[in-house]
Amino acid sequence: MVRKVDAIILAGGSLGRERIYPKALIEIEGKSLIQRQIEWLRPFVRRIVIACTEREAEQIRQYHPGIDVVFAATPELPGTAGSLKHALNSTETDDVIVANVDDMTDIDLAGLIDFGTDTICVANPRLNFAKIETEGHNIITFREKPQLENVWVNCGVYFLSKAILEKLPAKGNIAKDFFPYVKIRAYKHYGTWHTVVGRHV
Repeated sequence: MVRKVDAIILAGGSLGRERIYPKALIEIEGKSLIQRQIEWLRPFVRRIVIACTEREAEQIRQYHPGIDVVFAATPELPGTAGSLKHALNSTETDDVIVANVDDMTDIDLAGLIDFGTDTICVANPRLNFAKIETEGHNIITFREKPQLENVWVNCGVYFLSKAILEKLPAKGNIAKDFFPYVKIRAYKHYGTWHTVVGRHV
């Protein structure tokens, strides 16, 4: 039986010029992104913490009344690293699963937990365009939407220990200001991954 840990969904960010609509409430096939992430995480976790702004938390509560989560809201977003650091105060387990609200995937969470902490889930992406190699103006090869060789990208899902998360900055981007400076492993995912901005494998 897989042990259950707490989870944090990084759900901050709003759309539009006035930033009035939370991206967490974007719907895909009749379900909001936040609802999809909660349903995916729920069987594997004890508690779900939503990291977002106070305004976004109120909008999510109105859209999903009775939602069974804990909100770790801030007046303004301190970046993904700062939001995660703040949300840690609402968790109780030594290790946490962290997921971006706008990265949809079928990563095997039981397998990820068994693999171990301080891990980033990565995927081998497929190029959305044809890959063309040229020699001067002559086309040598033409490959439509190839799988990229030896290229791995961040899926926006992490399994992290609080020991490593103590190094988080109070403000900043988790990918730019944290991951390059800590020792972390890659959990290779060969299944589905896509984002609301259209990148997919």
